[in-house]
Amino acid sequence: MVYISLIALSTLFYELSLIRILDILWYPHFAYMVITLALLGFGIAGVVTSIIADRRSFGGNDLLLLTLLLAISYAGLFFFLNRFHVDFKNFSSVAYLGAKVILVFSGIVVPFFLSGLILSLMFTENASQFGKLYFWDLIGASLGCLLVPLLIPTFGGPGLLFVASGMALFGVVLISRSKVVITLALLAAIGVSGFQLFMDKEYLEIAFHMDKRGFKTLQGGHLLTRWDRISRIDLIQYRDAYVWIAYDGGSQTSYFYKFDGDYKKLRQSLPEKTVSQFWDRFVLASHWLKEGTGAKVLVIGAAGGQETKAAVTFGASAVDAVEMVGSVIDLGKEKYATEPYNNPVVNAVRGEGRSFLRSSNKVYDIIQMMSNHTSASVASGSGAVSPNYLQTTDAYKEYFSHLSSNGVLHVNHHIYPKMVLTAAQAWKEMGRKDFEKHVLLYYTDRWYNLPTLLIKMEPWTQGEFDRVQALMGDSFTLIHNPLEPDKSKLTADFFTGTLPEAVLAKIPYRMDIPTDDKPFFNHIRKHLQPVSFDEPYVDMSIKTLLNDSIKHGLPMDIIHLIVSAGAALLIAVVCLFGPLLFSQVGREQWDGKAAFVSYFACLGAGFIAIELVFIQLFYKLVGFPLYTYVSVVFAFLLSAGIGSYCTDIFKLHERRLARFLPFIAIPLYGFVLLMLKEPLLNYSLQWSTLLRIAVTIVLISPLGFFLGMPFAIGIASSYGNGKGAVGWAWAVNGLFTVLGSVTSIVVAIFIGFIPTLLGAFSIYILAGLLLPRFSKS
Repeated sequence: MVYISLIALSTLFYELSLIRILDILWYPHFAYMVITLALLGFGIAGVVTSIIADRRSFGGNDLLLLTLLLAISYAGLFFFLNRFHVDFKNFSSVAYLGAKVILVFSGIVVPFFLSGLILSLMFTENASQFGKLYFWDLIGASLGCLLVPLLIPTFGGPGLLFVASGMALFGVVLISRSKVVITLALLAAIGVSGFQLFMDKEYLEIAFHMDKRGFKTLQGGHLLTRWDRISRIDLIQYRDAYVWIAYDGGSQTSYFYKFDGDYKKLRQSLPEKTVSQFWDRFVLASHWLKEGTGAKVLVIGAAGGQETKAAVTFGASAVDAVEMVGSVIDLGKEKYATEPYNNPVVNAVRGEGRSFLRSSNKVYDIIQMMSNHTSASVASGSGAVSPNYLQTTDAYKEYFSHLSSNGVLHVNHHIYPKMVLTAAQAWKEMGRKDFEKHVLLYYTDRWYNLPTLLIKMEPWTQGEFDRVQALMGDSFTLIHNPLEPDKSKLTADFFTGTLPEAVLAKIPYRMDIPTDDKPFFNHIRKHLQPVSFDEPYVDMSIKTLLNDSIKHGLPMDIIHLIVSAGAALLIAVVCLFGPLLFSQVGREQWDGKAAFVSYFACLGAGFIAIELVFIQLFYKLVGFPLYTYVSVVFAFLLSAGIGSYCTDIFKLHERRLARFLPFIAIPLYGFVLLMLKEPLLNYSLQWSTLLRIAVTIVLISPLGFFLGMPFAIGIASSYGNGKGAVGWAWAVNGLFTVLGSVTSIVVAIFIGFIPTLLGAFSIYILAGLLLPRFSKS
């Protein structure tokens, strides 16, 4: 039992560390494919098991060999990724890129295949105890969710590959009967896992595959690396005036500017010498406006401290600087930005902006937020179908409700037509009017391509406009003047929150208004054709975003969905037709074979859809993306394991009516939880992060408990059809988990998370209807 947990634990370590590694080597959304590759490996393993299970039995020596190969494959991937690189930015042809991708993906799949083969063989040989075995499998996986975030600051992503290898070697210790093998495996496990603690350099490194923002070519100025639980942070001495903060190998960026702490001298140099301490004048706009008022300021995404320094320079009385990647704040306080981060008026904290805002009753004169995605980074594919909860109607309503009566929201973010439309809809939903009189908007075609949106809670006065115009007018294009809305470059409809169908049809990109239920602000692609300046509302930012993300005809912003769909088709062929052609259980005729396949397909698609949507729903409560993922997945795995164990203990598959319990409880509890979600979450927001995580686990666990039952019930009801049935069920489940994950994302983008979740609950009802067609109680 412990052996199964250890294999599952090592697999989760491998999967999560690989996700973090690919964040750095490629882009964050490519890491999504790790889940697809994991399920591909498990699916192939299930097929192999279904074919060979009825032909021979497997003993301890077989498991010993497979476990040793698994340990070697975990560590071997470190050397494999150092040797074979995939550059999604620069490639000579689609065929060349495809060959490299297939090669690298094949190497990544190997450990998942070996792990899946070990588990599926164990389940097949001990199918009568599947519920208990599955419990230990899920217990190990849930522990992996907890341990990876705790260990990654110490070992880094690549280092965790060797920790996973050490765990597999400990598995050899557990199942071997040879004292020599046990001794050698134990020593190897300790050595492989622990050697990193005695290295001269801080972390093991995998050679960079891509040159993101010049990160690969600027390593000569490298100062240090820190693996934060959220992102990997590298500091590079880019120029004498500032240090480059590179997030995840250059996926995102900020700067620590060299500053002596003399705010009076800095103020006297502004605005003429702005770029010596700030990206450009747009960083100063709201603080310039509020100078001398003792403004209370919230900075969301404080990063290197530009906005915070601007607030202090112009006389803010209090500044809350919130940054999700706490290591950046720590580095700033330690050495690189002692001012402003150690200034007495500054409260620099690790946190997520909206969670911080929701958990307090503070009112601010300025809320400032600079984009964490420039158009260049999104064009390269680092967020096009990723949720962005800072740019939704719900987010804007929270910003507005935390501003003082004459407070100002200061946002720098790409796609300003969609940004204005989203804010206008939020303004309207709050019962406010005349939005066009509250908006001041600038744009420039400079390298950062970030518009400057200033929304005041009171209408702009001539004096206020003139003051901001004196700062911005010479360098930035005025898009919307609140005092002359009829001269705006946006039609009046944008300020109502609703665009006519005729206008929407002419705009060459999607203008869906994002909400917390559909938070896909960056999902704007309508087609693969390039856009041009001749089309309505296309500026350099939009053109870069849409055109530069097409590489040799491939849309890099959604390539992970295309590859995942392709992998799903491959798995479909292997998982469905492999057993039908080559396994005894597949070739034989038995009652309910189609229902059996359909049942496990439903479980795979339904479970992953519920899990993925719940990660998004509980992000509002937990705040940190990583903590949300860990909390939700841990709760589902642990409680599902307990549900599986209880299924075996109480022999639910043998009870005519009781076996339908989970298929009734899942949609029922899920629906009740959806109804109570908002009041429960809003009430819990005032609590500490640890308590909010605890609430998340408590709310999810009953649902997870019932979700753990159907798989165990199905296996217990069908393994009598042949030993290969267990492997086939494992394979089909893996296939439809891939299909379910891709489908749930696409459906959520177009109709929202709640309808997607209701569809997943319906799938479990369908599974309950299929159960009696192949299971005899």
